[in-house]
Amino acid sequence: MRKTAASIRALRLSAGGSAHKWWAFAAVSIGVFMSTLDVSIVNISLPRIMTGLNVSFGSVQWVVLAYLLTITSLLLAFGRLADLAGRKRVYVAGFAVFTLGNLFAALSRTALELTLARAFAGVGGAMIQANGVAITAAVFPPEERGKALGLNGTIVAAGLVTGPTAGGLLTDALGWRSIFYAAIPVGLLAIPFAALVLREHLISTSTGAKGERFDWLGAALWAAFLSTLLFGLNRAPTLGWGSPAIVSLFALSLVLLVAFVLVELRSAYPTIRLSLFRVWGFSAGCVASFSSFMGQQASVFLVPFYLQLALGLSVRTAGVLMTTVPLSMALVAPLSGRLSDRYGSRGLSTVGLTIAAVALLLLSRVATADQGYWPLVAALILLGLGVGMFQSPNNSFIFGSVPREHYGAASGFISTLRNAGSSLGIAVWGAIITSELTVHGFSGDLEATVHSPALKGQVMPVFLDGLHIAMYAAAAVIGVGIVASALRGARPQR
Repeated sequence: MRKTAASIRALRLSAGGSAHKWWAFAAVSIGVFMSTLDVSIVNISLPRIMTGLNVSFGSVQWVVLAYLLTITSLLLAFGRLADLAGRKRVYVAGFAVFTLGNLFAALSRTALELTLARAFAGVGGAMIQANGVAITAAVFPPEERGKALGLNGTIVAAGLVTGPTAGGLLTDALGWRSIFYAAIPVGLLAIPFAALVLREHLISTSTGAKGERFDWLGAALWAAFLSTLLFGLNRAPTLGWGSPAIVSLFALSLVLLVAFVLVELRSAYPTIRLSLFRVWGFSAGCVASFSSFMGQQASVFLVPFYLQLALGLSVRTAGVLMTTVPLSMALVAPLSGRLSDRYGSRGLSTVGLTIAAVALLLLSRVATADQGYWPLVAALILLGLGVGMFQSPNNSFIFGSVPREHYGAASGFISTLRNAGSSLGIAVWGAIITSELTVHGFSGDLEATVHSPALKGQVMPVFLDGLHIAMYAAAAVIGVGIVASALRGARPQR
């Protein structure tokens, strides 16, 4: 006991002073690693979950969507709440909720239970993600921000690298439930570590928050808008894009968005200060970020199905191949972050997005039923290089465009863009596949290729047509980000 107490005191002392930024970065890195791992480890296992729980392609999307949607809906709220209640308190509590959610997911027996468990884990993920980037931006000086965010990009890449490989190995050896059990010990270690090393007065950036109120109405409207929009996109291929139910859902989502904007404009203490969007650099950087995450999700979500169902690869082999994207990101992200500190971010970000768009176009050409997977791997590597070159400089530019007291809001919004883009990407690219299958009479039953190999010759060409359409559309979405990045200015100005 005495040795343990002495170790705790030593850790507290060493985490103070000028060394705090690196201890804080370590605590943030665990959260970043866990949250990115939790998505990538599940994506590679979706085909196995689909067959294990005997659910359709449209339904299995919600295992990922429930997690991302919950995070996206709550990020702005928890970013703002951290400014009011304390960033350390919200961040540490997020680990506890996240760990408990993964336990519920591992114990799930039906698709509904698994979806609800993933949504619960998403609450913890939102508490973690809303504060991670803000803590990093607060503890590092402006001249080191690009370097720190570049290192943060490496941690993101590490989570994405580990996820497919670990998910493939665990699922093959122990079944898909093991991917959720694996996150529990990491969370249990992260809670005391973050509680010990983080210093609230050093990681908080908001001033004058005392007496301010939380914007419950704005947070609720934002969550309702995203939920309605994504649910409509998910169900449209089955019910019909022009059906009364789908048209009503889209109309309701538009009304909720307008209501959210009106409430935020009138609120004295809004969830997101819309005045930030008057800064052209902030707005353009956000558009570029959203386009990037939505576009790249076409490969992250759809390629595992292509590798396992079209090429017949094992989940383990598919997982290893999917690590090529994050590995490429890990190589280039720290370098691009350092270069942006010295030379600015516009050129790096614009070139990075252009490379990513080209990679998606290449994916649309090499993803065929009789094509070997090495051309696909080359395209995935190119995609990772482009995304890695873009993200760190773009995030640094966004933070440089806003006052320090709004870092919490900016951090929450950057994470919101990432998850909203990913959620919308899954919904849209999944809807394209489901629509193609439905038009050809398969009712979205991609899993028929597993249960009835005789149908593979009929279903796979339709799936591949949908995959190609999705890749072309994803490249076009990233094209919007290329324009925004090129026009935003060389240096952030406030």
